Amino acid sequence: MPRFHADTNLLLGYTLFLDWWNNDATRWFDSGNALYIGEAVLFEYCNKDTAQDEDYPPPDGRDLTWSAEQGKFNALLSEFRDKRFEFEDWLLDMEDSDQKIELDDVVTRFTREFEIGEWAEDIVRTFFERELDKRDWEVTPEHARQVEKEFIRFYFRDARKKKDILRDNIRLGPPRDKDYSSVKNQVDTVLSDNMDVEIVCDAHHMNEKGVLHTVLTGDKGDAYRDEDGKIIRDEEGEVVYGEPGIYNSRQEIDAITGLRVIYLRDEAPDASL
Repeated sequence: MPRFHADTNLLLGYTLFLDWWNNDATRWFDSGNALYIGEAVLFEYCNKDTAQDEDYPPPDGRDLTWSAEQGKFNALLSEFRDKRFEFEDWLLDMEDSDQKIELDDVVTRFTREFEIGEWAEDIVRTFFERELDKRDWEVTPEHARQVEKEFIRFYFRDARKKKDILRDNIRLGPPRDKDYSSVKNQVDTVLSDNMDVEIVCDAHHMNEKGVLHTVLTGDKGDAYRDEDGKIIRDEEGEVVYGEPGIYNSRQEIDAITGLRVIYLRDEAPDASL
């Protein structure tokens, strides 16, 4: 059975059904391949105190657990919940002006204020339609507000359920038992993000132990965008990146560690890998 070290974005993509990586992460998770993580991914996913921008390993030396609800897991859910205010302000304006609203108006405004990609708009529409029909409600600002609150509750419940599924199925690889300072220093010259460096070092350790030799990531780095928010591409149509990511540093990582790095969207999760 092929074995892969999963990056944090795969875990988050599987956990959050509105995440950009949800379809690809689910496809990999359901593939039957053996997915591993190291302690650095577990730390970043649900243990890191993001409010304090905590370093890895945690300075208090605490154990890292799947039951923790910090890290990017908590940060992304909290950010999503906090986006409700702009949507609710719009509903209040519609209510105060006694304007009639349609389902299309609600779905469009909801996806805009919650910064949901167009690809997931049908998910939002289906949810609102189902909840309104279930209660035999017309589309009004107050009813839309109640459905919005139920959507947020459902999103949180589903995320925690998926987190438990990950806990029961993702394998935690052997912790590092040596320093790897030379490797870490070399990788640090390639990657700008400290957590990316730690994740690669965990995968390198598993490679040294014969557990796996491939890293699965969605991290191509941060793309440059123009003043309208559109991604900038070069003359050949390739995305122009600023900060380097794990995938677009794959050749350097291979040279330093011997690890193969694959992009979770480009590759098919089959046994040939």
